Amino acid sequence: MTTTGGKLSFYRPIVPLFAAIFLCLLGVGASLAVLPFYVLDELGGNRVEVGVVIAAIAVSAVIARPIAGRIGDRHGYRTVMLGGAVVCAAAGAAYLVAGNVGVLVGVRVLHGIGEAAVYTAGAAWLVALAPADRRGRVVGLYGIYMWLGITLGALLGAVLLRTSGYPAVWLFAVLAAAVGAALVAARPRPQQASPAGRAGILPRSAVAPGVALSLAGFGYAALAAFVALHMAERGVENGIVAFNAFGFTYVGVRLVVGGLPDKLGAGRVAVGSALVEAVGLLLVAVAPNLLVAVLGGLVIGAGLSLLFPALALLVINRADPAHQGTALGAFTSFWDIGLVAGAPLAGLVASMAGYPAVFQVMLLAALLSAALSAWTMLPRRSPLNQHAG
Repeated sequence: MTTTGGKLSFYRPIVPLFAAIFLCLLGVGASLAVLPFYVLDELGGNRVEVGVVIAAIAVSAVIARPIAGRIGDRHGYRTVMLGGAVVCAAAGAAYLVAGNVGVLVGVRVLHGIGEAAVYTAGAAWLVALAPADRRGRVVGLYGIYMWLGITLGALLGAVLLRTSGYPAVWLFAVLAAAVGAALVAARPRPQQASPAGRAGILPRSAVAPGVALSLAGFGYAALAAFVALHMAERGVENGIVAFNAFGFTYVGVRLVVGGLPDKLGAGRVAVGSALVEAVGLLLVAVAPNLLVAVLGGLVIGAGLSLLFPALALLVINRADPAHQGTALGAFTSFWDIGLVAGAPLAGLVASMAGYPAVFQVMLLAALLSAALSAWTMLPRRSPLNQHAG
């Protein structure tokens, strides 16, 4: 078999899973783009209620991811991913009848549960399909499709709102998730190891890599929320371009060198990625002009690009094969926790010490992430050895 033929035969069974997460996240992105306007203009809500509506999906996803992984381990990843896609479609339909903010928050919680189930079960399914030396690469590619789904979905949502109104956005979310569900339904059930016992919601293998991921996620939250204000205070317009630059290298690095965690070792890549992020945060903190800020955004994107798949690979390699869904779900929740906690923390730092201090504090968080990733590389003594001599 030729190299090209080998690649095609490897990717053919997993492409539908990539497409399913992309389609379901299209609906998430489309709703995200228009909900602030919907709350303010259609429901008569206020800015605080906008924040609650937007955050509800992340909060529900944090709780739902490890639960979805645990159910997937016991009852099948295909079942959970299909159920999640159906829930995403149902949430899209529920937006049509959300007549007040309270109901809308409930719909967002439902959407978060669906997204969490799709992502977590799909990631565990891919790990079950991929050979050990390609797991990091596959998980990284899966994340790209998720990222592209949210990004393109936000763009399409804005266009649909301008051309056809809110119902068109909600129906688009229904249709995209329904097609994703059809793709999952068409795949055969994967072979899975049978769980020998009940796994906890927070497996030990996910804790240290998860905390390292949360710490690194603080930098992303700070960049998204405050880089434009930081540069504006220095008389520089269009500072948000630095955040846009982040997305360019975040996707590009994974596409070009996404296999590095498999080749060089997950721990080494995780440490290096966190240190690269720290350099980018330093550049943004001291940026005297837009060029340096954009360079900082590019460097941060390059660092975080491989950090997630590298840390995920650490979790996968140390988890019981029968409980990998639970471990991946718990691990992924730490990213959401980092975003939910990182933005308020950045706001507190900004109010107390100014915008440059935001990125300096997040630089320290990135260094802590690197240190924790390095700690995970230390050899572990078995319980037998711990009690010996």
